[in-house]
Amino acid sequence: MVTDDAQVRELNARYRGVDAVTDVLAFPARGGDERFVEGPEAAGYLGDVVISYPRAAAQAAAAGHSVADELRLLVVHGVLHVLGHDHVTSEEEAAMWARQEEILRLVGQSDSPAESCLARGGSAAPGPRAMETGWRTGLGASFRHAFAGLGHVLRTQRNARIHLVMALLAVALAAVLHLSLAEWAILALTIGFVFVAEMFNSVAEATMDAVTREFHPLAKAAKDVAAGAVIFAAIVSMIVGLLLFGPRLWTLWRDMR
Repeated sequence: MVTDDAQVRELNARYRGVDAVTDVLAFPARGGDERFVEGPEAAGYLGDVVISYPRAAAQAAAAGHSVADELRLLVVHGVLHVLGHDHVTSEEEAAMWARQEEILRLVGQSDSPAESCLARGGSAAPGPRAMETGWRTGLGASFRHAFAGLGHVLRTQRNARIHLVMALLAVALAAVLHLSLAEWAILALTIGFVFVAEMFNSVAEATMDAVTREFHPLAKAAKDVAAGAVIFAAIVSMIVGLLLFGPRLWTLWRDMR
């Protein structure tokens, strides 16, 4: 499928956890488990390749070749991933790039985008490499993805927003009551405990929804346990709040009398 940036970004975020647009995505139909028996009607289905046309056009312009050449490169690269090729190690990369160049020559692209890039001293197929390996290794990208995950939880989960409001109120009350350094540490750990539980609950829900849209008792159990962890964290936070704020509030109320 050749589509726009918005749909590629949505698929990238949903299935790879990367909230960013990229040039090509590959989704193999088979997971490599030989124990799984497929019906004969699925024998010819290898998987899906999704390409962002705007990214392909931009990369073609930057490299100085046609959009058609860039699309051919991305199609070949994506299909090789569907067939099981990868470029995590240098050996895998060399084998995949050699196969990619061979296929591009066979389809009549003698001066392929990858070859042009190598001739300029760059790395072959910069778009796919940036998409599939760069986000794993870059420290800055790792932080961006982490904050993107936090933002996703706050945008999509009502309970997370409620937790945030309660946390801000607790921080404001702690400042008014002049908590000690140790009490501030306990409060911070408690707030973090609740948020981590809520985020893992979101992970469980998203994972189960990605695996199956139909009712399954194990999927229900996973969601229930994750939701139970959030409830438990919230109850613990209430107890901690009573222990931290209760005596001070009681003293203030008694003095006001």
